[in-house]
Parts: sequence; structure tokens; C-alpha cells
Amino acid sequence: MRRLLLTTAFAALALSWQPPSLLAQSQAPWTDEELANGVRREDIIRYAFSGQQMNLAFLYAVEMDCSVIDGWEFEIIKQPEHGVAEIKPYTGFTFFPKGNPRAKCNEHKIDGQMLTYRAEKGYKGPDSLTYLTISPAGFAVERTYRFNVRALPATHARAKQKDA
Repeated sequence: MRRLLLTTAFAALALSWQPPSLLAQSQAPWTDEELANGVRREDIIRYAFSGQQMNLAFLYAVEMDCSVIDGWEFEIIKQPEHGVAEIKPYTGFTFFPKGNPRAKCNEHKIDGQMLTYRAEKGYKGPDSLTYLTISPAGFAVERTYRFNVRALPATHARAKQKDA
């Protein structure tokens, strides 16, 4: 497993009696079944363009004072069949909503990880990947991205020609 410095999946302290809310994907509290099993499963649907890299998620977890929470683990548990998923070091701004106590963290770049996906060049059709985020307390979120991979639109090629 790779060490997760930060994650949008969990944006609250890991010592909470319940797994932190999933700010980036879901605001719903964990169900009794999810708490008992220690895992929440989510499906996310996206369109992707053949041969083009996508940045899927900036992965980070920070304390109220914007310091990094250590102990998060992250792993791609199912690679796509028609492409490649990677976790890459990334430095960027957080994106907490205005009313969130951590919104002040949005003013400074932080080091984290970026989950990326690139479909095979020339491929069109369905693809998917699954990744797992595990909190220091052992709670996990298993997310599956399901892609509808398409060719780049003709308008993209025309725009590139104009820029040349």
C-alpha cells in the first residue's frame, strides 16, 4: 500500500467515533451496516477521452489547523482493463466549502497525491478502476470509477490546429 498523505475522502479527525464525512463524494452519514463492516462502497460515473490523462481526485486529509494527518493508506485494488490508473505526488490547493472550518486551508498549497486515469489510445467503450482509502482507525472507503471512454471530439482537433 502507498501512504496517503491527504484525502478528500476523509476531511475530519480519524479519532472520531464515526468515520468522517465524505466531503468530496457524499454528505450522508455512515449507515449502521457500513459502521459494522468498516467500509463504505461508492460508484462514480465519468466520461473519459481515449489516450488522454484525467486527474480524478486530489487525495488529502488535514487537521483543523491545516496540518497533514498521518496514517492514511491508499491503494488501487483494481486496475482498469483498458487503461492505466496511478497515484502520483501532487501539490495543490484544498477545496473546502466556504462554511467548512477548514476553508482557511484553501489559501495554501499542500502536498498530497493525485489519482489519475488514462484510457488506451484508440479504445472506445466501458472501463473501470477501484481504489481503497483506509483511515488510521481502520475504516475504509472503496470507490469504483466507471468510465464511458470516447474518442476526442472533432472540435478538439480543430481547436489545436488554430493554436498552432
